[in-house]
Amino acid sequence: MIKVTAPVRIDISAGWSDADPFRKEFGGGVLNAAINLRVSATLKGGKLISSLENVPGHSGLGTSGALRTVYLVAANPSLIKNKNELIKRVHIFENAIVGQRAGFQDQAAAIFGGVNYWEFRRDNSIQKIKIQKHKAEHLYKRLVLIFTGEGHISANVHERVFEGSRYIRFIPTIDRMKSIGKEMFKHIENEKAMTNLLNETWELQKMLHKDVESSTMKKIQKACKDYYLAVRATGAGGGGCMLFYTKPERKNNLIQKLNSLKKTIPKLRVLPFKFDYKGITLSKE
Repeated sequence: MIKVTAPVRIDISAGWSDADPFRKEFGGGVLNAAINLRVSATLKGGKLISSLENVPGHSGLGTSGALRTVYLVAANPSLIKNKNELIKRVHIFENAIVGQRAGFQDQAAAIFGGVNYWEFRRDNSIQKIKIQKHKAEHLYKRLVLIFTGEGHISANVHERVFEGSRYIRFIPTIDRMKSIGKEMFKHIENEKAMTNLLNETWELQKMLHKDVESSTMKKIQKACKDYYLAVRATGAGGGGCMLFYTKPERKNNLIQKLNSLKKTIPKLRVLPFKFDYKGITLSKE
């Protein structure tokens, strides 16, 4: 039996620039973090079975990219030997074979783990810059992750944004989100700067399509406005997860407030997490 597991991710800065055609034309940059919610694929008796384990489906946590990564490695374990090439293999599998538009950041986080600033370049090269653990800890103390209870299909949102004339109009917006990723990397321990950058990112995300911010997301933000500094949807938005940035001393109060909303939003879940530094793992029995 072969079992492969990998973490999903939270995108601290927005994605979008890691997806083609933008990445192919201008290059992409994303700051993200692998978290200890993992997916798996098991090959046993010739049968390949994948599992979300404890990750909500359609959550905006890069679940599809992580699942397709473990699926490919379980079917062909030698792929794990060259991790940068594996990132590219998964990208081809998602876009050319499955036929769903997707970027590079999801499988990059799943494969390498950790908190990293990524550059996905026009020439297809990939650069990973690790965030030191003490800087990552400063960030972790201020983050709260929730699942809104609304699933989404990121490929659907991507198709709407990247279609023809709409995409051309949004190039400056996506380019600014790419720049914000690098600014976040530089100012990750600066609470004021991170607050401003996260809030700007959310406003840019919402400019891409009216469906990025759902009515449930609006309701959650309004109810919790006194408890956080910044908020944004993970992934493509339109449901899935939201990431809150708050002061460490307000974190528990924010969590309590979010939990109280289950009375009116029954499927809402606070998702406890830690940063995952293991990345993809393979075991044989």
